[in-house]
Amino acid sequence: MIETQKQYSSLCQYAGFWVRFFAGLLDLIFLLPIFIILVYYFGFDDFQAFQASGESFSYSSFSASEEGKSVEIIMDFLSVIYLSYFVAGKKQATLGKRIMGIYVGNLNGEKLTWKKSLCRALACLLTSATLGLGFIIVIFTKEKIALHDFICKTRVFHGKLE
Repeated sequence: MIETQKQYSSLCQYAGFWVRFFAGLLDLIFLLPIFIILVYYFGFDDFQAFQASGESFSYSSFSASEEGKSVEIIMDFLSVIYLSYFVAGKKQATLGKRIMGIYVGNLNGEKLTWKKSLCRALACLLTSATLGLGFIIVIFTKEKIALHDFICKTRVFHGKLE
């Protein structure tokens, strides 16, 4: 297996920070309408209450409310479902990753199981909780590994070897 991994490593090119960043940005754009609808329907009362009181509305005041916490949990849940569904799928990539020409695989570039894809999506939440440091380490590692890739033993590759 280690020999196969070394052979595969020499054939593939790991996706770096910027291509992964823009893929994530595209994924956010795809998810944004759903998030806006959630905030509108579940958190709009908070927004109106802040406007009526003359206070300025801020994300921190929204997220401190009960409705805000519920919306955040729902958005995290939807993000995990989105990430795990697409990464475990045939293309091994979210919509943003497909557009950027990258895909997620195990150390050999093979398709992830549903369980491993779900674990990677949950680990992405942990990576996000590091205030971006878990993503920035991609710049400094040879195999362009983010924190969630390190935890789940996955890699992000350019193209797709068929």
